[in-house]
Amino acid sequence: MKKGGFTLAEVLVVIGVLSIAGVLVLAIFSGSLRGNNKSQILIAIKQNGQSVLESMTSVIRNADHIVCPAIISPATTASSPNLVVVSKGIYTRYRFIPFTPSAPNSNGLIQQDNPVKQLDPATGKEETDTVFVNRVCTSDNPMPAALVLTDTNPQSGVSINGSFARERSAGFKDGVKINFTLSPAVNALPSVAGQIDPVRFETTIQLR
Repeated sequence: MKKGGFTLAEVLVVIGVLSIAGVLVLAIFSGSLRGNNKSQILIAIKQNGQSVLESMTSVIRNADHIVCPAIISPATTASSPNLVVVSKGIYTRYRFIPFTPSAPNSNGLIQQDNPVKQLDPATGKEETDTVFVNRVCTSDNPMPAALVLTDTNPQSGVSINGSFARERSAGFKDGVKINFTLSPAVNALPSVAGQIDPVRFETTIQLR
């Protein structure tokens, strides 16, 4: 009685077919995973950008006065990473801290706080308006109690770069031009992040 079996050629053919099938399945899975990761990053960028604009719009629109960025001349204003507005005596400050490609886990971020006047330790008196404005409009002035408005997670968050500028129009109150870009987080998967261009968010908010 003859025993059934596989020849070497048949075994090699089966191995070859299974290998090709495995490669195809892996390619489909990898492509699906990359597509899913790309979608998640784009959603994060959109959500962070819209959240930042919505948060700042209501505060700026209802402000009484723009403290900084400064006015250089009647027709020219400076762009700045800092914005300070005041409403009914309450100051609100925003600051862009850009991402640093050379620094690990440094997405950059945008902060918000409510600075108040401090006492001069030499005189015991409250600092003057000029001293206060110069201090809070300076980028190196610390913001220890600041609220962070963007996702700083180094894998799933967003990288940010941006600035503020004061807009002037004859017969109207000043406005604030907000201009920033969001990119994938600094430690996002390179094969996915490399396919996503920075997304620009830009708007001008007029004081009422």
